[in-house]
Amino acid sequence: MSARVRIAVVGTGWWSTEFHIPSLKKYPDCELVALVDPNAEKRKKAQDMFDIAAGFGSVTEALSEMKIDGAIVATPSTLHYPVTKELLENGVHVMVEKPFTTVASEAHELVNLANAKSLHLTVGYTFQHTNAANALKGALENEEIGEILLVNGLFASMAEAYYRGVPEDYKGIFNWAITGPDPRTNSDPKLSGGGQGQTQVTHAIGMVLYALNQRATQVAAFMENRDLNVDLLDAIAFTCEQNTLGTMGSTGNLRVGDKHQQEFRYYGTKGYILHDMREGQLLVRNDKGFEYEISGKDAGDIYPALQTSRHLVDLITGKTQINLAPGLQSAWAVEFLEAAYESAATKSIVKVRNL
Repeated sequence: MSARVRIAVVGTGWWSTEFHIPSLKKYPDCELVALVDPNAEKRKKAQDMFDIAAGFGSVTEALSEMKIDGAIVATPSTLHYPVTKELLENGVHVMVEKPFTTVASEAHELVNLANAKSLHLTVGYTFQHTNAANALKGALENEEIGEILLVNGLFASMAEAYYRGVPEDYKGIFNWAITGPDPRTNSDPKLSGGGQGQTQVTHAIGMVLYALNQRATQVAAFMENRDLNVDLLDAIAFTCEQNTLGTMGSTGNLRVGDKHQQEFRYYGTKGYILHDMREGQLLVRNDKGFEYEISGKDAGDIYPALQTSRHLVDLITGKTQINLAPGLQSAWAVEFLEAAYESAATKSIVKVRNL
């Protein structure tokens, strides 16, 4: 492979034009060779703004015209599976935005396909690229707080306008290089697969299952849409493989000016860990007393949104050997959410299907 990795970005919406495309344009280890989007007008605006000559309406068209080493998939959630599958089948390494997919069997199919073809597959879980996440995973792997007994999580965010299909309500808050989210992207379950669960709980449970390195086994969920077509409020209890118990609460109804709250607590037989995901802070205590803390300057970049696409490049070049958001653990998050939506709909405890 040449020194510079040839990357295409599939989807030219808000997240791509705000983060992925600018990130890759400035990254010396790659060449951003093409943008792919069926919306020709939106794609052309992105091509002009970022000076990218090649633009295509589909992955099929792009693959027929040029060599691509890796691709960033940032389409609506329910389209992640077919786009990623086509790329992997054609030997392209992939970073796919979260949620990985909205159907567990499809997530595992993609993991198996990537493994069979020896391709890198990573997911856009931004927080897993932080110092705190790295320390959290290390502490759990080293059993610094012993056997994990209980995990308690809270993820409160400002996302309601997206679920209402009026993203322009946030125009003065978020920076939109070209465009905000399409009104249907998060409000239409045919495109999103759900609301707060698929958009935000995926971050939370993705982090928890990745850090624990455990699958969820049972899920009991309550969800409220209120007057929306997708869920706004989620309350979920769950069990994991090693008899770990957990709870997860999430709401998307924080108002403008409210501070996001993304807090997780891990309790073990020898101590506990407090993880403030939004602030990039971590506190580890065990039965020997204070162990260590990550805060202040140690926290580093607490929201490294530019890093997820660059991580794919680093995996391809061999600059890093560690996939910080691997497909398998991301598929476990899809399993969890699939079971949670089923549980809320059927008002029952759902066993997570082991795929």
